[in-house]
Amino acid sequence: MILAFLLFPIMHCLSGFSEQKFKKIARKFNHLYFKIFVKISIILGAVHLSVQNKEALEKIHSKVVIANHPSLFDVVILFSLIPNADCIVKGELIQNRFISIIIKNLYIPNNIPFDEQLERARISMDEGNNLIIFPEGTRSKPGEPWEFKKGAARFALYSKKDVIPIFFGGNEKIGLRKHDKLLQFHPTERYLYKLKVLAPISTKEYADMPMTKSATKLTHKMKEILEKELPN
Repeated sequence: MILAFLLFPIMHCLSGFSEQKFKKIARKFNHLYFKIFVKISIILGAVHLSVQNKEALEKIHSKVVIANHPSLFDVVILFSLIPNADCIVKGELIQNRFISIIIKNLYIPNNIPFDEQLERARISMDEGNNLIIFPEGTRSKPGEPWEFKKGAARFALYSKKDVIPIFFGGNEKIGLRKHDKLLQFHPTERYLYKLKVLAPISTKEYADMPMTKSATKLTHKMKEILEKELPN
């Protein structure tokens, strides 16, 4: 409510009512907000966070950032680490009066035609933003193999942007996983998040392939790279 009805109007004024400048200010604010949120969680002892190759995220722009998705807190962590972050969000959230204002101003809902999602993401990345997307499309199911959809690959191929894979490791995220009970939490320890920023995946090698074939191959490669980081 504060962001939508108080801060957004101030940001519009500060940007001179330029949509592009407004989005830049708003994304910087969100990055700072989530950074503070994560820091407080760490100080309170609820979360321990370590990021290998963190420096690779400090000045990235115009990239598709993918990751496995074990918990609810993943989005918060990625927004705290990645400046100028854009993302694809659930279209149903537009039904929420307050959240809808934020989504319509900053992000891309997944209930608009997919071709429009592709084009909006391309424009955003051409402006220097980074698209955060989870190839699974939802949180991982505990104890089950990952199922990657082709959407993330199609965004990267359509926009001709490289992919930055990030692996989420650590302990089991009991209470934050898919289908966990409300208010459930880890019974014995804090949540351990061990992230590893992996080498970029170039989309150039897929440039001459049909989209269907290239999206399949790139999806397999993303899944293979992330699965290599799983503990044996």
